[in-house]
Amino acid sequence: MAAAKNLGPQPALVHRTADKYAVRSYVADTVGEEYLIPLVQVVSHSDDLDMKALTDPCVIKGTHGCNMTILLPEGAPRNERAIRATVRRWLDTDFYRTGWREAPYRGLPRRAVVERFIGTDGAPPSDYKFFVFHGKVGMVVVDQDRFSAHTSTLLHPDWHAFAVEGGDFATADDLPARPPNYGEMLDVAQRLAADFAFARIDLYNVDGRIYFGEITHNPGGGLVRLRPRAFDRALGELWRTGTPIPERFIRRPRATVAQSGDRM
Repeated sequence: MAAAKNLGPQPALVHRTADKYAVRSYVADTVGEEYLIPLVQVVSHSDDLDMKALTDPCVIKGTHGCNMTILLPEGAPRNERAIRATVRRWLDTDFYRTGWREAPYRGLPRRAVVERFIGTDGAPPSDYKFFVFHGKVGMVVVDQDRFSAHTSTLLHPDWHAFAVEGGDFATADDLPARPPNYGEMLDVAQRLAADFAFARIDLYNVDGRIYFGEITHNPGGGLVRLRPRAFDRALGELWRTGTPIPERFIRRPRATVAQSGDRM
């Protein structure tokens, strides 16, 4: 996407907030501890995992990279040997060197956290990703059924779908339901991103309660391609100059377009 890699020196706050454990104190200081998923454990060695603590529904995550997640909802098997082996592999991995050399991950401590599982019926909650440019949300991506039939729907902040294709996952057939406390989610995302020219703020919304997921500074390593390419450029202009995304990329209901005038 337009959030291309920043190859220059990274501020200390970028490194801190890219770390999935260190970011917790930033979230607590910025918006409050009530938005944090309860923490069960943090370890630097797989042998230190408390397997007794894993009997409750939980999620294990690597803190220093991406795609390091083990879901352990209620009833899921707890294969201690396999879990420790996976976490050991994560902790042996320098994600900066083995990934796309994304500067925010360079030199991060290698740790794993165990957090309470906040999904329902064994399924993870929908993931709301807020793309915040200069302190204002410019796009929202809703990821649903992440570990089964994963869909990813790109939305304008006013909750109309963007007329865009591409990325790694299909768009949902139906527009995702807009949370009743969506305004609070926007506020939380913008407060968490206020110190950055760009950041993606990931949030969950479970039974009306908002939880923080992570802060991502280079979504997809800056390599995700969208169609039409003009939309990618529009995101770049939003970041670079603050130019709003043109109306032609927004799928508004006809009545809404008629009332607002043809601004395409």
